[in-house]
Amino acid sequence: MNRIMLHSNYWVLAIFALLIGCNSSDKKQMSENEISLRNGALQEQDYGHCDSLNTAGACVNIKVWLPSGADKVSTDILNAINQKVIDRINSYADSASLATRPEALTSAKGAAEVFLTNFGNFKKEMPDAPGYWFIKVDGDTLMVTQKIVMYQLDHAAYTGGAHPNSFRSYHIYDNQTGREVEAKSFVTDSVALLKKAEVEFRKLEKLSPSDDLEKNGYFLPNHQFFLPANYAFTKTGILLYYNPYEIAAYARGPISIEIPYRELNNIVNQEKLF
Repeated sequence: MNRIMLHSNYWVLAIFALLIGCNSSDKKQMSENEISLRNGALQEQDYGHCDSLNTAGACVNIKVWLPSGADKVSTDILNAINQKVIDRINSYADSASLATRPEALTSAKGAAEVFLTNFGNFKKEMPDAPGYWFIKVDGDTLMVTQKIVMYQLDHAAYTGGAHPNSFRSYHIYDNQTGREVEAKSFVTDSVALLKKAEVEFRKLEKLSPSDDLEKNGYFLPNHQFFLPANYAFTKTGILLYYNPYEIAAYARGPISIEIPYRELNNIVNQEKLF
């Protein structure tokens, strides 16, 4: 009997030790990934030349934070960010231009060279056209936790017209896999978030609950208030960011609203973030 009990106790202890070991291994891996993803640096690339004093020339400036770790997760996130930068630059090129330089699809340098070449061709056709062309891309982390990397990517550009244009996007990377995750996957009740966002939006814009948003100049698809295409999670709350033209005219500029987690009544699943 004693031998049977000792044998049973041995297996209970063995399983318990295995579970603890697995948990410790997971926590260690989390910690190592978090440390690796915190150890990055801003990297800058400049192409072309802009003479802002004489409003001449063309240039591309890139300044983005990239993870420096050699592990697969860091490498995957680095590659994803680099591709987004390339795509931003190429959004100002046409398919014919890109076809002449295939490396523009996978290289920031190649994409910048297409942009500069297009400017040169434009000036040949319209030598007296005033102004200069530029693209500026900036990226940095908003937050790194044991579970995610919250990344902000901004770009501004001018290729003629009344004013430059700018755009901001947020990206969430799972720091265990390196894959990008949709922001909505952290929201437990999108309807409740939408209602809360509209309340806070009206407060920010000094509008009453009964004021008609469209009559006050806001753009509403299907005549309904909506969440922005891009939003982020910070250490203290959710950050809703409407780009220029997304819900209001360019002159209004971007509109951002931060709602603390304590006011969201578990609308955001913080356990998936931290």
